[in-house]
Amino acid sequence: MSVTAVLSVNMVTASMLLSVFFVSDSPPSPRIEISGDLKEKESVSITCSAFTPCPHSPPKLTWNLQQDSHNKIQENTDGTFTTKIQKTITLSDQHDGYNITCSVTYPVNEGKHVKTAEQRKTLSVSYAPKDTSVSISPSGLVSAGSWVNLTCSSRAKPPVSRFTWFKISKDGPMTVSEGPFYSVSVTDVEDYYCVATNDLVKILGIVLLCCTLIIFECWFRSRCCNKPEKDAVEADDVNRVIEIQAS
Repeated sequence: MSVTAVLSVNMVTASMLLSVFFVSDSPPSPRIEISGDLKEKESVSITCSAFTPCPHSPPKLTWNLQQDSHNKIQENTDGTFTTKIQKTITLSDQHDGYNITCSVTYPVNEGKHVKTAEQRKTLSVSYAPKDTSVSISPSGLVSAGSWVNLTCSSRAKPPVSRFTWFKISKDGPMTVSEGPFYSVSVTDVEDYYCVATNDLVKILGIVLLCCTLIIFECWFRSRCCNKPEKDAVEADDVNRVIEIQAS
């Protein structure tokens, strides 16, 4: 038998085996693999691969990471074959919870029909504190000497492990409290800020949010009557955000 005849027989046999194997059974699901640390700002390679019983009639892989992905057939050390697609992405907090869906389509009955299988994987990405904010209660104008409650909040993964409150004095920042809540008496022009920290803060930076309480005096005089002067001290709150990210 000639070499051409042998190749033809092998191709037909492989195609027939593939058809018989998949006609009654569901095709094997593709496999999704991720190399690298799932952390913000890290680059990772994501690979979807599928068992390829016949390299002359390989399966087709598609996924939601990229359209028209290039399918590559790879021969393994044991003589089997695998079809792969791959993409490298730089992670951010927006990738956390993202669902990767990879589908494989196998031709059967000499390409007259197809069978499909699917695999999904959800990304779990760690990131430093984001959207840190301070809320003030009560809001609006408050009287001098009254107390206001400050609340610091932030989203992070892993969750924020520590909130630290600082007061800006003439000698520099001074730690005044720890925890997400802090109560302060409005007595003077004072600057406060909250620092949200998690396990990634050392390599990804921290987020600062300053809450400034401004005290001002309003002098009221009576022009119609001889009444004694009265003074009222009220406070208004102003929020300003300062975000610091390590390079």
